[in-house]
Amino acid sequence: MDYLKQAKNEIRKEWFSNHEIKLIEGSKGFQRINWGEQGSRMYQIDYVLSDNMVFVSGDLGTAAYELTCAATLENIKDFNLSYFTGKLSAHERRRWDFDPYLAKEEIEEYIFDWCDISHVDQLSEEDNELYEELIGATQNWDLQDHFEKAVFSIYENTSVGWFDGEAASCISDCGKRLPRSLIAYWVGLQMVIEQLEKKEGRSVNRGSIKV
Repeated sequence: MDYLKQAKNEIRKEWFSNHEIKLIEGSKGFQRINWGEQGSRMYQIDYVLSDNMVFVSGDLGTAAYELTCAATLENIKDFNLSYFTGKLSAHERRRWDFDPYLAKEEIEEYIFDWCDISHVDQLSEEDNELYEELIGATQNWDLQDHFEKAVFSIYENTSVGWFDGEAASCISDCGKRLPRSLIAYWVGLQMVIEQLEKKEGRSVNRGSIKV
C-alpha cells in the first residue's frame, strides 16, 4: 500500500473513526463547521469557509487555503487531495515531511537512470563518490529544507560535470512526504460531506444547517 493510501485509511479508521459533525452554522459565503468526537478534543478540526477561503484550526494545527472558486462544500466535494493541497496559502507546520528511506530509493533511481546503469558497482569512481555523498546527506538530516541545502552544497563542490543545477534540483526534492495533518484536513472535509449526504440522502447543496 502506498503512503498516501495508507495515510488516508489510517486517518479515516483511527483518527476520525468516531468523529461526527458537532455544528454547522452560517450560510453560503460564510460557514463554520466543527468536526470531532463528542466529549473529546482529540483530532478535532474547526473549518471556516469564507468567500474563496478555507481556514482550518484545531489540535492538528492551523492552515489557510485560497481557492479559485467559492469555498462551499458543494465545490470542495469534487476536489482531490492534490488539487486541494495545491491551494494551500499558509500553514503553521512544515509543508513537507522528510523520509530518508524514500529519498535513498529516489536518489538511486535518478543516478541509475542518468548514468545508464543497473547496479551501483557499475558507477565510475567519480560518480560513485557523488552517489555516496548524496546518500550520506539523507542520513545526516531529518528536515527537508536541511537536506535540500546539503544537496546544493554537494552540487557546488562536485567535479561531476553532468550533475548540474537541474539535476541537483531533482535530487533536492527526493524524500518529500505530505504531512498527515495536511492529508487530514482534506479527509475531514470529505467525511463531513459524506455524513451530510447520508443524513439527508442526497448530495450536498445547502445553506445554513445545524446538527
